[in-house]
Amino acid sequence: MNEYELFNTNSIDIDELIDKAKVTLRNKNPEYRNLLDKVADIKINYPNLQMISEDNDDISLTKSDCKMLQKLFDLELDIRSFEDRELFFVGGREAYFYFKNIGILKE
Repeated sequence: MNEYELFNTNSIDIDELIDKAKVTLRNKNPEYRNLLDKVADIKINYPNLQMISEDNDDISLTKSDCKMLQKLFDLELDIRSFEDRELFFVGGREAYFYFKNIGILKE
């Protein structure tokens, strides 16, 4: 059976499939893993940035915090690009196997 089972009706749900694809990406792509590490480092070194997403209180950011926030956004966009590309190919691969299994595609 294929690593991903998007079109298998007995398959895991879509959230688990997406998580599995992200874990595979993290394990196999050093550039993606490096981006994740940079994000983690920024959140550790700039705790105000972590509080932005977790807290509803007003937060004052320093000039340095603002620069790192922009860098954090850029890194997150790069990460999403990797994930979107990976999920696109997962869907394409699964569609191919699904069409092949139901007889639309012939070898």
